[in-house]
Amino acid sequence: MASPDPHGLNQPASLQELDARLSRIERYLGLESLDRSASKSAPADSGNFVAQKTDYQEGSGLEASIGEFGLAWIGSIVFFLGVVFLITYTYSLGHRVVATIVGYLAGAGLYFAAGFWKSRASHLSRILVAGSLLLLFYTTMRLHFFSPTPLIDNSYIVLVCLLIVVAFQLYLAVRRDSQSPATVGILMGMVAALLIDRTHIELPLVATFSAVSVYLAVHRGWRRLLNASIVLAYAAHLFWLLNNPLAGHPVQAVTEHHYHLVYLFLYAAIFSLPLLLEKQLSAEDVSSVAMIFLNCIGFSVLVFLAVLTHFQKDFAAISSGVFGLLMVSSIALWIRTNRQLGPAIYACFGFMALSIAIYGYAAIPRSFLWLSLQSLLVVSIALWFRSKVLVVVNSFIYVGILIGYFVLSPSSHPVNFSFALVALASARVMNWQKERLTLRTEMLRNVYLFIAFVLIFYGLYRSVPGQYVTLSWTLTAVGYFLLSYLLKSGKYRLMAISAMLVSVLYLFLVDLASLDPRFRVAAFLFLGLMAVMISLYYTRIRKLLH
Repeated sequence: MASPDPHGLNQPASLQELDARLSRIERYLGLESLDRSASKSAPADSGNFVAQKTDYQEGSGLEASIGEFGLAWIGSIVFFLGVVFLITYTYSLGHRVVATIVGYLAGAGLYFAAGFWKSRASHLSRILVAGSLLLLFYTTMRLHFFSPTPLIDNSYIVLVCLLIVVAFQLYLAVRRDSQSPATVGILMGMVAALLIDRTHIELPLVATFSAVSVYLAVHRGWRRLLNASIVLAYAAHLFWLLNNPLAGHPVQAVTEHHYHLVYLFLYAAIFSLPLLLEKQLSAEDVSSVAMIFLNCIGFSVLVFLAVLTHFQKDFAAISSGVFGLLMVSSIALWIRTNRQLGPAIYACFGFMALSIAIYGYAAIPRSFLWLSLQSLLVVSIALWFRSKVLVVVNSFIYVGILIGYFVLSPSSHPVNFSFALVALASARVMNWQKERLTLRTEMLRNVYLFIAFVLIFYGLYRSVPGQYVTLSWTLTAVGYFLLSYLLKSGKYRLMAISAMLVSVLYLFLVDLASLDPRFRVAAFLFLGLMAVMISLYYTRIRKLLH
């Protein structure tokens, strides 16, 4: 077999003569040969391409993002809405089967188009997959819901179909290892649960999807999905509590409670599990703290609304239950992780619930006695957790309860002294366990001591007969001196001196004008004697120092 002749040596003679004549004409006209002109134009074309590439790279950033990703999103959304409008319009014409076929064909078309673009434009492929599943969900939903003449009368069959679409969405999310499709799947699941509009199917489905999100968060570390699911779960329950307007009912509180509190407690328990089930403990990051906050806030707000609507008479028992669940979560998290912030957040919400429960079980003013003693329990938990957050929060709660006592309650001697003793005990614990609580300031301790100082004087003033007020205050000053000696604390010495000065002022401003002469003499003598003895104590101390 003859080999090709690249140089044209074996060409017919007629062609060789024709080529020679064309070459002579080109030389006569002064034209360049075809090969040379092509070789010169190629660099020009290459230069244009490089210039265009450089210009694109200079304009990449915002322009490239909009052109490549923004337009893909916009186009997909517009196409999705167009198909939705087409389905709705076809439904309005009475062609229900055609509308359904159009919806499923559009969804399938988008899905196969996504497969075609998977290797060429992965971001467009993901968007198309999401759009296809949304179309499938919407078309399936229209088989029964939001339709005056549904194609399928049995809502449970449509619910099963919707759950199949949701399961497929979650399967694709897991296969692609992507949180965003999973979040959309959980959202579609919550919507499907609300559409069925049957309390004991709807709320268990919400709990089920909550558990699915927890499973994915634990096994794949999808914290953003979990935080979104917490919001979606409590929002779905709020929709139910508002008579489920998504199902077409007027917005109002549901008429029957259907024991929905059980589901609220179930959500809170499920969402407290991820940090307990993690195989490898991670650092206490923002997402973990946000997860605990969202769970506590959602749970507390929904329970509060439930109490307002159906359980006003049982609010004390319900608050006790909230306290129990949150404290169990707090203690379990502390034992499991040995972290400080997360257990402290659970404990803070738990103790707020305990305060409400105490208010419900004990009438005013007796409830304030227990509320003041609750502060000691908070401090004990703070010591166990080594949490200064709990100490700080407890200080605010203590001051708030104290203000509430003076505003709302008549004076009670046991309550006055209980607040004072709790303040002294809290201040003592702060000083004793300063290193364990990692406290770097004396401010909180000083606040507690000041409150104790004032309340002891106020309690004695309200509880002892008028003729013994000065004597009792003087004894209080002596007690402070003894404490300063036993505890080696200069703060108690300052409190003792302050108590002596206050007693002297009261003696001259009040007792001198109103007290019976016998008690007046006794008060002067006793106070003077105590002042001299304290002075001798300071004299001895000064000599020892020098």
